[in-house]
Amino acid sequence: MQEQFINSFEEFHSIVQAHSATNFLFRGHADSSWNLLPKAGRPDFTACFNPSMTEQTILNAWKRYSQHHLTIKPTDDWDWLTLAQHHGLSTRLLDWTRNPLVALYFAIEDTKNISDACVYIMNFGNTPLNTEGINPFSIDKSGIFFPKGLSARVINQRGVLSISHKPNLPLEDILPNCTFKKIIIKNKYKNSLRKILELYSINEYSIYQDLDSLSKQLNRFVLERNVDKIQI
Repeated sequence: MQEQFINSFEEFHSIVQAHSATNFLFRGHADSSWNLLPKAGRPDFTACFNPSMTEQTILNAWKRYSQHHLTIKPTDDWDWLTLAQHHGLSTRLLDWTRNPLVALYFAIEDTKNISDACVYIMNFGNTPLNTEGINPFSIDKSGIFFPKGLSARVINQRGVLSISHKPNLPLEDILPNCTFKKIIIKNKYKNSLRKILELYSINEYSIYQDLDSLSKQLNRFVLERNVDKIQI
């Protein structure tokens, strides 16, 4: 996988400008050493799955307990997985976005993480999976699919999802027809990039669009105002 280091927002913009066609997707990682593994495929989860506790049984439990929180009911397991993924459940999905600024936000949002961050760029060739009538837990190949706009998060983040038929393997190993690039952001540049994202109104509230994120964004504004002179 090709890797490229950046030192400024201008360098980031220059790279993503060359990847602005519809066949490119972006994903941010707070730690550049993390692989493209969905949460359900990471070692701490795979070690716990067994015949009586599978991805499907965990999703079924999520379905049962989440019903009274929902205003729009999913119609199939692809919808259910999309919602569960966006609310933190371990699934075989990975979130991607068509907006590189959203990916950059997720890469550098954690101020306590001192690791170098990264933004992955994937060229998926504009060939999404056909999900009609297919069980996402029995697919025999990995790919990209376009989720329905069942929640504000999916829409606000311009979300696209990848699904892994072998969740314990890095995505680049099971998507041979896709190409990947990694933009690495040194830790010392994160703060300056966060300020620029704020200038473009890319922050907690614009990403999540709920009351909790609004409170978090305003709390941070108060704490950082004297230092950074950020305007609401």
